[in-house]
Amino acid sequence: MGIDRIAIRHAVLTNRIVLARFGKDPTVALETRDAMNEFLQALASYAFDGKMPDPGQAAEVDFGAGDQQFIMTIRRKPLEGATHER
Repeated sequence: MGIDRIAIRHAVLTNRIVLARFGKDPTVALETRDAMNEFLQALASYAFDGKMPDPGQAAEVDFGAGDQQFIMTIRRKPLEGATHER
């Protein structure tokens, strides 16, 4: 089995991001595991070029194609008690 049978998916029942392994049928996962935190940490690392952003700092990630294009804004939470302007 190659890595081409492993995919990141949205599990509708749990509303979580999962890592799934598929067999011959690409619509039926043989096994899954929660990957929500790993996915979001990788996304934040990508958005901020691998650097830790300052509290309150934001970055945008563009993705998609055709008529399904998106912009996702990721912002580091401000420190407790600090004021934050958008």
